[in-house]
Amino acid sequence: MTQSDKKIQIEHFQNIVAVAFADGLLDDSEKSFLAERAEDYGLLKETVDNILKNVDNLEFIIPLNAEEREEQLSDAVYMAMINGNVEEREYDLCLKIAEKLDLDRKYLDEVIDLTKRLWDND
Repeated sequence: MTQSDKKIQIEHFQNIVAVAFADGLLDDSEKSFLAERAEDYGLLKETVDNILKNVDNLEFIIPLNAEEREEQLSDAVYMAMINGNVEEREYDLCLKIAEKLDLDRKYLDEVIDLTKRLWDND
């Protein structure tokens, strides 16, 4: 993995951490999802701890390619929905993320609907 790939993964993780903390709470399912993502990305515990410790200072970083942008929005929606529903503050943050990623509200709503359908089928 290149240094650039690792940087992208850290940025992606920071973005989903920001969503996780949008409602001011971090429940067990959110912690589990974050731990899973950190492991998927091969992030060191100290890197994860540092990100979590500085959650109030996280800045959203925009990926360069469309696939990464769509994946980040999907992860943001998943994180927002993980406790059963999307709170207004979480939706607003997902919408801001979508807009920063050059994706519109319609696309966000489609991702939310798709995620709900996938969960309903499980």
